[in-house]
Amino acid sequence: MKIKPPRQAQEWSSSSHRESIGRALSYPGIRSNKMTHINCGSSARMTGNVCANVDRIRRQGQLVRSMAGFPTCVRFFYLACAALYPSTSLCKKLFPPIDERYDRLAAQELSPSDPIQPTVAENAFVQVIMMFRKTFIQDSVLMMELHP
Repeated sequence: MKIKPPRQAQEWSSSSHRESIGRALSYPGIRSNKMTHINCGSSARMTGNVCANVDRIRRQGQLVRSMAGFPTCVRFFYLACAALYPSTSLCKKLFPPIDERYDRLAAQELSPSDPIQPTVAENAFVQVIMMFRKTFIQDSVLMMELHP
């Protein structure tokens, strides 16, 4: 039995790379017209494969952030609606059963006859809904100007 040597990595053009990913997605029947960001994750890996300078990649990211109007410091963002903090009492008026379920989950006071048994997914879902109602209130304040 002959063992073949590993193939050498070859540099692909962006278009051929995008086309190959598109063909791979179309084979199982996944259809998408949004091919703009299909190379984002793989392009970052490819730059690492060809030993690109990390500082050069960071400078490129800073340039893109500054052109978009954001400060160049890493992980900075500003959303006007995030500056508004709704009160706890207002949040509790939106989706009140979630608070009851959260309290029962936190206290582990679930009866065996309860058809809904606690799971990790349920706990995460309750937390997402609790965050969603805060976001919903924050966004609704800004949307009131557009839709009174």
